[in-house]
Amino acid sequence: MISRQYKALFFLLFLAFGRFVRLPALDFTLRPRPFLLFPQGEVADLYAMGYGGDLLFDLDVSSILTNPWGLGYSLGLEGAFIYADLAQGAEGDIQIYSAGAGARLFGYPLSRLALSLDGAFGLSQAIQHYGHQEDGSAASWYWRAGAEAGFRFAPFFTFALNGGYRYYHNERRDGALYQGLYAGLTFQFTLSTKSAAGLHLDLIQEEPVYPLFLSLYQRNGAGTLRISNYENAEIRNVRVSFRAGQYTSSEISCGNIGFIGRGRHADLPLYADFAPALLNFTEDGRILGEVVIRYTFLGSERTAVISSTVRVVNRNAYRWGDNASLAAFVSPTAQAPLEYAKYVVGLARSKRRTGLNQNMQFSLWLYEGLLTAGLRQGSGSNRVTDIDSIQFPSETLAFRSGNAVDIGLLYANTLESSGIPAAIIPLEDDFMVLYSLGISQAAADSLFTNIENLLVINDEMWMPLSMANFNNGFMNSWEGGSKRLNQAFEAGEALDFIRFADAWAAYPPVVPPVEAQSARPEEGALNRRVDTAFGIYIATELEPKIGALEAQLGANPGAASFNQLGLLLLRANRPEDAKPVFEQAASYGSAAGMVNRGNLSLLDKDFTGAEAWFRQALGLNPENAAAKNGLAQMALQRGE
Repeated sequence: MISRQYKALFFLLFLAFGRFVRLPALDFTLRPRPFLLFPQGEVADLYAMGYGGDLLFDLDVSSILTNPWGLGYSLGLEGAFIYADLAQGAEGDIQIYSAGAGARLFGYPLSRLALSLDGAFGLSQAIQHYGHQEDGSAASWYWRAGAEAGFRFAPFFTFALNGGYRYYHNERRDGALYQGLYAGLTFQFTLSTKSAAGLHLDLIQEEPVYPLFLSLYQRNGAGTLRISNYENAEIRNVRVSFRAGQYTSSEISCGNIGFIGRGRHADLPLYADFAPALLNFTEDGRILGEVVIRYTFLGSERTAVISSTVRVVNRNAYRWGDNASLAAFVSPTAQAPLEYAKYVVGLARSKRRTGLNQNMQFSLWLYEGLLTAGLRQGSGSNRVTDIDSIQFPSETLAFRSGNAVDIGLLYANTLESSGIPAAIIPLEDDFMVLYSLGISQAAADSLFTNIENLLVINDEMWMPLSMANFNNGFMNSWEGGSKRLNQAFEAGEALDFIRFADAWAAYPPVVPPVEAQSARPEEGALNRRVDTAFGIYIATELEPKIGALEAQLGANPGAASFNQLGLLLLRANRPEDAKPVFEQAASYGSAAGMVNRGNLSLLDKDFTGAEAWFRQALGLNPENAAAKNGLAQMALQRGE
């Protein structure tokens, strides 16, 4: 007979398990297992091979408390019966009934291969027979431990081989009543209170997509894809890609995941090959995309296509962070700025001034051309941190207005479209645009009175222009830019010098679908503005040098000084004053003075005078390349 305390324990176990089964969305397994018994140890000689069976009913705890490794663990109840005859030569048998609680650890290293370890502990009731007499019954405890290996035919059915060790205690003599190995078959049926729901997708976006950086999302995630597995088994070899119709140029891979356990999730970045159509967004909005998930389920290939909406801001939206990203607004091939630059630089070439830096001349024309065309900086704040929407250069050219950043990017665009290297320095209270003069510091000494008004980067001279002073003209913008930079240097401010050619490597330029607007400044008005600006440049940068050199020549005349003065007079647009100065240099035996005087005669179409000066220089040095080139130019102009 089973004692009262054991009956109470059985009742409590079933009561506790009954509380579990009322929980929703749980998985259970029912495992009937027939097996053979092989006695071992102290009972090996007492019993023959036996047989038995058990019935296990488990709660899959891993369906509630999942783990990233795909391991399963369950708790359950079991009942068993075993039978064994006495060893050969003796008549009798033993029958043992048992019930207990067990735990199991299982996994699927391959889609169809199921492996598990399990064990149990509980109470047993044994009935022994010797001959035809019942020797009574004995209640005690037992334990067992074993393993299974099987084939998973379907998520709900697995057939396996099992084996392990069983021990039944004999309380009368404090030893084994029965112990031994067992081996048999397992028929596992999996029951679930929830149906398979396939895969679930969540898109987590900490910030929306910025059309300005559309090409960057191929390697920088636009968000996080969280893929949850609600299939009724694990999934493997998961391959994820994204597409969004007209808003993507191609379906692009977001990555691969080797394994996602049942009830688990895994994250991947949302990569996208966004198309230029994204630049049509003039207001914040959303696009409907599709996440394509290809995976292996129990050895078969499956595909899930899940729709997801992606938040997108308007094309002009900008978030300050890496200032180099401003380069994405500027494209040398953008149609409207390019056409404007071609027109203005064409005018500048026809009126190019002798001896002046070409980049400076073209930059001045481009700047004054924008003002002549009616562009003006608006009255809004110039503080960089206050600006969260930036116009593309084509838009600024069409609107004829913008803030300091808008105007600065347009001007930089026209410089780059003209082949002049440009850069920017964003400040809290100003936006600097710089262009390269294409000369060294030594060469700049002959063009500028004070090179501290220029920026030297690796012995390359850059002219800074303040866009806060854009409306006041080129020379005032340069003056304001140089003063502001010098203040920044004195105050120890950190300056971010961003050269477009370098920044484009990380932030490729984009061009929005904006209709090109004609922006051809009236030629006469532009000529007047340019003449005024050059007049200021000559008065502030060249005339002081001319005066100082004239004073020096009065005290210490020489060929090199006369030649240098002649060049300064040419740059100051005073060719008639330069002629006698070059002649003075020639009288001191300066071949350079002779060639320069010959070039002035060539400009006047005085071919006889030009030839005389060039040949005089060749008389000093028959290999003088400049003189030979002068004669060749003369012959070309004569039509010889």
